[in-house]
Amino acid sequence: MNKTNWLFLMLLAFASFSCDDDDEDVELDVTAPTINITSPAPNAVFAPGDEVQLRAEIRDNLGLETIRVHVTDPGGTSREVDDDNISDFLNDNREKDLEVDITIDSQAQDGAYIITIEAIDEQDNTTEQSVTISVMQ
Repeated sequence: MNKTNWLFLMLLAFASFSCDDDDEDVELDVTAPTINITSPAPNAVFAPGDEVQLRAEIRDNLGLETIRVHVTDPGGTSREVDDDNISDFLNDNREKDLEVDITIDSQAQDGAYIITIEAIDEQDNTTEQSVTISVMQ
């Protein structure tokens, strides 16, 4: 019986000492990514068929999960830009220097087009940044 008590005491001591690090605080990421659009300039004018060079710096303190680019035409119809370069990340997904060329449809109607970049980090914090351009024939 004495051996059983010692064994129980040893197991209890081992269990209590092995759990010391479980009290560490977990820090939640509440900081949304940042987006800085460097090109095109706001209200830049393009013709149908032109290529718009979209350039932006996207950063997050812990890690980016998803980046999306949308173009909304004057009628309000939005389409997502599909480009492999959008989803390639650097530096453990914390930084993205976005370089995407968007071709304006040759039949595009005149008016204001909104290019929107959406960045979502690993904790679902979301940021959107837009630039408006004009298309004129």
